[in-house]
Amino acid sequence: MSDNSPPPPYGPQPGSQPGYGPQPGSQPGHGQPPPQYGPAPQYGPPPQYSPPPHYGPPPQYGQYGQQPQFPPRIDSKAIKPRLWWIGLVWGVFVVCAIAGVVVFSTGLVSSVSDIAPSRTFAAGESVTIPVDPADRPAVYLSSDTQVNYVCEISGQAKLAKTTGRQTVTSGSVTWVELFVINAPSKGDYQLTCTTQEQADVRYGVGRPLASAAGGIAGGVAALLLIPGAGLLVAVIGTIVVLVRRSGARKRLAVTG
Repeated sequence: MSDNSPPPPYGPQPGSQPGYGPQPGSQPGHGQPPPQYGPAPQYGPPPQYSPPPHYGPPPQYGQYGQQPQFPPRIDSKAIKPRLWWIGLVWGVFVVCAIAGVVVFSTGLVSSVSDIAPSRTFAAGESVTIPVDPADRPAVYLSSDTQVNYVCEISGQAKLAKTTGRQTVTSGSVTWVELFVINAPSKGDYQLTCTTQEQADVRYGVGRPLASAAGGIAGGVAALLLIPGAGLLVAVIGTIVVLVRRSGARKRLAVTG
């Protein structure tokens, strides 16, 4: 069985005060007093900062309009030694270089002239030549074409064939060294050379090419040593002049 009765109205409970106004015996106002907060939090002391760094005094500037101070002007004529000394020492080097080339060229030409045959003869001709075992003369051939040759010498002398193809040019004639004469004693010997071909052939007797090695070596030494000595003088002279001029310039700058 259902209850169809209406719900009871909402209202104040029995024994309660009606309404929402102030209770009897309370002071009129606008509600409850404000809540009470605790004490404010305590903070530590403020951090201690170090004092700012001390900088030096500001730079002192010249007064407005003051002209800058320049060192006193030095007369270049008062600086010694003069610069022309450098040109002089390098002139010495040039002279030494030219002298080295001249000595080398002269020695080379002299060596070639001494080596070239001093006596010549035709194919089939027999000649008498003086031979000194210390000199060991050489037999040379001059020909425009390739030829087959045969040479003979009298007595106990021997003809030693040279190795390779060694030539010497005197004027417009090129000589090819064929043999070196080895003689047991100093004296005169008969030398005869022939060819199988009909050609313009000349034979000659002169100094061996090996004997020119000393003269050529001396010329090369002169070509290197004489200009080298001149270069050394030029470099040392230049350094001395520049150092002394620098010292003179400093002394003049101090004394004014």
